[in-house]
Amino acid sequence: MNISPKYENYEYTARGARIRSQSIVECRLSDWSQNKILAVSPTVVADGAEVLSGEVRYGGKLYFSVIARAPGGEIVGAERGAEFSHRAECESAAPAQTADVSLAVEKVEIRPDGKGVILSAIVTAQIALYVPARLEYLSGGEGVVCDFRPVRVGRTFLCGGSAEIEEEFDTDYVGDVLLHSEQAYLTRVVAAAGCLDVSGEINLCVLAKREGESDLVSYERLIPFRAEIPCDEAVSGSACDACVSVSSVNLSAACDEDKNRCRISAQIVVGIRGRVYRSDEVLLPQDAFCPGFKSEISRGEVLCEEPVCAFTASERVSGTAAADGAVDFTCNLQASALCGAQVFAEASDGEISVEGVLNAAVFMKNGEGEADCVRISLPFAFPVRSDRAKAGMRAAITATVCGVSVRQKTEGELEAEGALKLFVVLFSSERGDYVSRIEPGEEEEKRTGAISVYMPAAGDSLWETAKKLGKTPEEVQSANPELSFPLTGGERIVVYRRKEIRE
Repeated sequence: MNISPKYENYEYTARGARIRSQSIVECRLSDWSQNKILAVSPTVVADGAEVLSGEVRYGGKLYFSVIARAPGGEIVGAERGAEFSHRAECESAAPAQTADVSLAVEKVEIRPDGKGVILSAIVTAQIALYVPARLEYLSGGEGVVCDFRPVRVGRTFLCGGSAEIEEEFDTDYVGDVLLHSEQAYLTRVVAAAGCLDVSGEINLCVLAKREGESDLVSYERLIPFRAEIPCDEAVSGSACDACVSVSSVNLSAACDEDKNRCRISAQIVVGIRGRVYRSDEVLLPQDAFCPGFKSEISRGEVLCEEPVCAFTASERVSGTAAADGAVDFTCNLQASALCGAQVFAEASDGEISVEGVLNAAVFMKNGEGEADCVRISLPFAFPVRSDRAKAGMRAAITATVCGVSVRQKTEGELEAEGALKLFVVLFSSERGDYVSRIEPGEEEEKRTGAISVYMPAAGDSLWETAKKLGKTPEEVQSANPELSFPLTGGERIVVYRRKEIRE
């Protein structure tokens, strides 16, 4: 008997390597050696990525906002920026792949340099590669029997865009805006025909100095936004997710001394990176054999991961915070700014366990009446209920921090409180395996008896029975129409063979 396996291909986009890379970015503040730096706020903005053979090249801009106390006691601020480019090595990287790069600042250091000061930051890149892939599988052939079942194969499409937001709001009369920080987060991501409909909010925090005083005050403003990000592969109802970051901010202030008010105008540009997930049910062989011949099969595996739901949640956290400096009752707390949170999540049945740390800079006047600052950290942990959550799901969570207040109830201890706004995305993953190849071997020894009786095991399916008998499932079902699968184990299957007459 001639055995000729046949194979087919299915092309899709697969998740490739995940890379973590770090680079050090520096810039210099001239004539700042006499100033006492109180706080530094770094902001990093990605500026494209290119995948080459064996490496990924990416770049961006890093901005430092700095507040310091001058020798005379006055509060001064400065902003500096630096462009950077870096390469991350990856053996499997190739030009046909696409890189999705997310940048974050993990550590800032300050060191003197003559009359100036060097600001140094470690920029961490999380790089996800998306790879054009080809799934080759056994499709049948002469002398080959296959058990085909649907397997879910996922495809991912990347898209990106930006949105411009303008906002005006009033504050008390201030003399100078020293520092601003922004946190952007999403509240809704929905796929429509040819685009992603994305909504979110920007929490803008402004740290200012009162007119004619050295006292500091902070203002917060939640600014909503909505944008449509073009994506040719998006269709209504497609699974999707996105992430957002602030690309640029331009603030201007117009003060009215008579009304003792100040109007702040903000022009903000946010960058949005989106992903659209589409999956197909592909009939792939779960098992195969060659009747009458021994054979060896090779198996492949495919992973399909996609978001199943996304929702917002909020939680108020409070407690005793750790501070990186000394505080006592002689200190006069003035303002909290530069707030943020690192959040981690794990899904279980019916809920998501959230834990992390809230961070903020607390500005104050110390016992000598000088401006000072301490960084605080407030750990937190709480559950978020969700009927869709299941153990084994991946939970991706982003958070913004609003309304942080700090007070000193006990000398030397800071009590902090703040609101967390969360955007949670739950991902389900499904692994499927299939027969990728079959290698026919030696011919099996033929039974010469006219009748054989097969005693199946309890639970045997039609396919398992056919494979053990060396018949196709159709032949077994046709010859034994009384059988009901899965079998109970008490059945007896009689196999008749035609007697071969030799001339």
